This record gives sequence, structure tokens and C-alpha cells, in this order.
Amino acid sequence: MLPQWDMESVITGGVGREAFIDRMVRKGISQAQVVVCLERIVAKSTGDIERLQAITIAEPKVDTIMHEAFEQHERVLELAKAHIIEMQVASGKSLDDAYAYEPTKVEHNQALRVVRHKHNLTTNKHEVMLGHINETLENAKHIYGRPDLTKTEILKACRKDKGEWRKAASQVLVFLTGRGMIMKVGSRYCHTTNKMRMVETDFTRKVFECLYAGPKSINGIVKHIGYDNVYGRKKVRQTLDFLVKEGLVITNNYRWAQNGVSS
Repeated sequence: MLPQWDMESVITGGVGREAFIDRMVRKGISQAQVVVCLERIVAKSTGDIERLQAITIAEPKVDTIMHEAFEQHERVLELAKAHIIEMQVASGKSLDDAYAYEPTKVEHNQALRVVRHKHNLTTNKHEVMLGHINETLENAKHIYGRPDLTKTEILKACRKDKGEWRKAASQVLVFLTGRGMIMKVGSRYCHTTNKMRMVETDFTRKVFECLYAGPKSINGIVKHIGYDNVYGRKKVRQTLDFLVKEGLVITNNYRWAQNGVSS
């Protein structure tokens, strides 16, 4: 029922969406429910079927547990940020400098412990994995040399590769994918701040994904994707030329590899 201009502002994101979410929260709807609803509307309006499927899969599997964990996780982060600002002001910094201050990881973790104790907030595996997965994927390219990781690689990086954590990690990954905070390509996940532009067709995606394991010749690609014929080779070459032009793939001595991803 919003005017067209306001509707576009909410769908696009930014201040308009934040104001709309705040208004819905004041009406008694949880922030997580509002965001999921908006994401569904955006996915439908843009015809993003993959995005819509991810949201649909996420909702029944992790609805109550994940929404509560996510909202508490966001609250704790806000409280920790406020605590750090207070500490910086108390140390003599101006308010502007205190807001601009970037805490170290040790300072951030200390602030989290303080606010949890102060507000008597307990934690659970889902909330722990929310923090670990976000941090791991945000820093994946810098630390691991590639922007995407499998679930097992994520768990190992978090030092949580144990049976008791795997179920929670799976639910968190589904939730974050449904919310559009991370994306899944094949069996690998990457943070949206690190994602490479994905192309739309299934064939192009198959060609692109098969290069995750390392450089391949056209012969290796057509055998990998099961399209080993004259027409297939021609189509693969056209697809590779497109991916090279887009900067997603590089070529060297008749072998192609993903740009910026080590083999």
C-alpha cells in the first residue's frame, strides 16, 4: 500500500528499507520476519529463482531457532559496539574519534564478553556459528587464498569440525544463504562482499564451476561436464571467451582457470 516511490526505496535497500523495518518492528513483527518477507518480494520482482528457492528452503528448516539466534547476535554486536565507544570516550577521545575507532579482535571479543555478562545473555551453538561463519567467509580470500570454502573447510577454520557443531553449522549456512548474506555455488560458500559475478545460464555456470579444481583445457572441460562433442567444444570455447571478457576467467597456454582463485 506504499506509494510507488516509497516502495522502490524499500525494495532497493538503504535508509528507506531500514525505516520500513523499524516501523514494522514497532507493530510487533520481528525484524527477521520482515527481512525474509522483503527478500522474498525482491526475489520475485527480479525473477531470481535461485534466490527464491534458497529463501524457501531456509524458512521451514531454521525458522524459530535461527531467527532468535540471529536477532540476539545482532543485539550483542550493537551492545559491544556501544561499549567500545564508551570506553574510547572514557579514555579521552572525542565522540567522533570514538565512533571511528576500529577495535582489535581482542578488544572486540572482550567487549562481547562484557556485554553478555552485563545483560545476562547466554549463547548457543547457532549464535556462535553465526559469528564464526561470517568472519571466516569475510576473510577467506585474504587468509585462504580463495573467496569460497566448503562447509568442512569452514568448520576446520573455526575449529568446530565436530559432530555436535555440524548440524548447527548446516542450519546457519542455510539461513545466511536464504537471507542473501552469503551465497552457495556448488558445494562452496562465499560472503557476498567477496563474491565474483555469477552468470545466469546453467551451461555457463557449469563451465565456470568446473574450474574450481584448477586449470583445464577445453578437452578437460567438455569431459568434466559431459558434453564431449563438436558442438559442445564450440559452445565451451564461446563460453570461455565470454568469461575471460568478464574478468572471471584467465587463460594461459590453452588452459583456463578462475581469475584470483588458486588451484
